[in-house]
Amino acid sequence: MNWTGNTPPEILITPQAFQKLRLYIDLCPMEIGGLGEVERDGHRFLITDLFILPQKVSPAETELDPAAMLEILECCVAEGRNPASLCLWWHSHAEMDLEWSETDKRTIANFSGDFMISVVGNKAGAFACRLDTLDSNGQTLGDLSLTILPSEGTEVDEAVLRSAIIAEMCEKLQVINKDLQFHEIPVEVEFLSPFPPELCPPESPSSSVTDDR
Repeated sequence: MNWTGNTPPEILITPQAFQKLRLYIDLCPMEIGGLGEVERDGHRFLITDLFILPQKVSPAETELDPAAMLEILECCVAEGRNPASLCLWWHSHAEMDLEWSETDKRTIANFSGDFMISVVGNKAGAFACRLDTLDSNGQTLGDLSLTILPSEGTEVDEAVLRSAIIAEMCEKLQVINKDLQFHEIPVEVEFLSPFPPELCPPESPSSSVTDDR
């Protein structure tokens, strides 16, 4: 897939999906990431849902479980859904700035399919978005806006969703305590499991993405 023409991609997200994205980032004290489903209509890409997979997390990185990624693709096929719709990779940079790291770029390049939409956010409520084509003539279209669709009053109760997400993180996240001074070389790591819910902050900061509501 090559992006041609003068119309840039438009990345949209449903209010329900954005509510989950914001809470995943706000409630996890470290980096966290996952996948999501996207519906495409020409130059418009609509993020309809997102979720987390079993993964190892630290203050500076998150590593998705390859076996879990394969399992979710197999589940899509078994349920009659199109696995090609799983073309969103999202993750947080926790308290850090929103620059695409070399690790981020390698992660994107390792996905299969025609294209991948990537979203990164932080606890300050900032988000960055890009679209990468994954063929031999790969293109990167960066600095894209993430636009929330108008609300239709169908968002999940915030307290209920918050409790569900904390429970999900306890089940799926394995915290790595790593000496960040030696972050770029192999080091001893200590695995802390299960993920303690008391580490989650009580308040959620506001977001600064474009909102059509």
